[in-house]
Amino acid sequence: MASDENKSNQTFEAGAASSSALLRATSKIGGWTMISRILGFVRDILLARVLGAGMLADAFFVAFKLPNFFRRMFAEGTLTVALVPVLAEARLTGEAEAHRFLDALATLLLIVLTLFTLLGMLLMPWLLYLFAPGFADEPERWALALQLARWMFPYLAMISLAAMAWAVLNTYKRFAVPAASPALLNVAIIFAAVALAPSFDNPALALAIGVLLGGFLQLAIQFPALKRIGWIPRLNFDFKQPAIIETLTLFGPAVLAIAAVQINILVGTILATLLDTGAVSYLYYADRIVQLPLALFGIAMSTALLPTLSDHLSRGDQTAAADDLRAGLAWLSWITLPAVAGALYLAEPIVATLFERGAFTHADSIATAHTLQAYAIGLIAFCWVRLLASACYAGKDAKAPMRYAAISVAVNIVLAVILMQFWAYVGLALATSLAAFVNVGLLYARLRSSYGSLLTPATIRRLLSAIAASVTMLFALAAFGMFWPFPATGPMQFAWLAAAMIGAIVVFFVSALILGERALLMRFLTRRNHAS
Repeated sequence: MASDENKSNQTFEAGAASSSALLRATSKIGGWTMISRILGFVRDILLARVLGAGMLADAFFVAFKLPNFFRRMFAEGTLTVALVPVLAEARLTGEAEAHRFLDALATLLLIVLTLFTLLGMLLMPWLLYLFAPGFADEPERWALALQLARWMFPYLAMISLAAMAWAVLNTYKRFAVPAASPALLNVAIIFAAVALAPSFDNPALALAIGVLLGGFLQLAIQFPALKRIGWIPRLNFDFKQPAIIETLTLFGPAVLAIAAVQINILVGTILATLLDTGAVSYLYYADRIVQLPLALFGIAMSTALLPTLSDHLSRGDQTAAADDLRAGLAWLSWITLPAVAGALYLAEPIVATLFERGAFTHADSIATAHTLQAYAIGLIAFCWVRLLASACYAGKDAKAPMRYAAISVAVNIVLAVILMQFWAYVGLALATSLAAFVNVGLLYARLRSSYGSLLTPATIRRLLSAIAASVTMLFALAAFGMFWPFPATGPMQFAWLAAAMIGAIVVFFVSALILGERALLMRFLTRRNHAS
């Protein structure tokens, strides 16, 4: 028994040692994501100032939703999970062959996007009726939304081509430019709101130009980065390459998996409209908050892990892939658990500090905070789903995540209908969290057959130490709240929340060091300093 445990510890230590580059990549992606989210918050403040909350705002947001919907469906994550594992394998035959594959894929994507964009602009009245049927009864708002949608729809082509570049760069372990690119859209819209909108009779049109500028910047910044890895895109019409066919084969199920998520969101919104006024807003604001740690931890780690696993598996190194997957799950859980605890305890101060002003009342803060707590219960599951699905995609298995996403949607719908009878909008959020755990269980069972147990004794001990450190952190937050109660109003709310969060992070890390994480943390920090 002792021998098995020592072997498990050695395996875990090897995985932790080999994952230092993965952790650095995750922190780099997370850092840029944080910058983008801060700029996004500034952007939203300026949009509210320029557009208000009336007809202009409605028309702009609906028009902007059109290219973004198709972006989420067909670009970014979907294209990445289809391209990265195929490209990793193509590189084994030589960079020239890999570049020939990329040239053909980029050419095919350019043709499809050009045709789709032109067709979308031509058929925009029908698309707009599908996404905003209520606008049809208001000619002025309909005409404005139609104009803005046609202006902004080419953004889809630019961001989709940029998404392909992101996938390529991630495969080559170049994470900085893809991670920084989304911030450029926020910068462009901020520029349009500050510099262009005052000189336009229709400020929404100025913002639409800002969206196009943002798409152009996100695409343009990719070319120097691609040149540095040795690929200069060229036209190539050889679409019958096996790698092209394999990419398209993976792309289809990935699109269906994303579609399941979109259906999930749509059903939740529909059910929320059956509840009292405010339910949709509570769910929206709570989701916006929980998306931050999900992006910083879950999405960042899965983005960094996908090319790493794909590289291992393309070389037939299942052991290294298993080690990195176990280490990634352990680190992701370790850093997400305190975020879960913090969101549960600080939900009301977070919501009140961010939103409680103007028409957003204290009662709204309490309702949104309860909804946030329900989402926070599932935060670790949301993160695990992203990581485990990436492991499936790395092994060129796109069908399992698709099936499990569909099952998760069905579970969510059933639970939502039941739980909303007892807890209204909180029940809807809780249903989403519980359905995510179902998805995790299915993905874990699928990957266990390929990788073996992902929770070794050493990994479990690390998770227990994170739980213990999180509990210690909660006691510290409670003591802090007794010493300095959360201010009811005013700018001191920001000071209180900042002090509470910084103090909680310090307590967690000190507790973790005391509980035995010193060696692993010091190894990571030392390698990070050497790398820089």
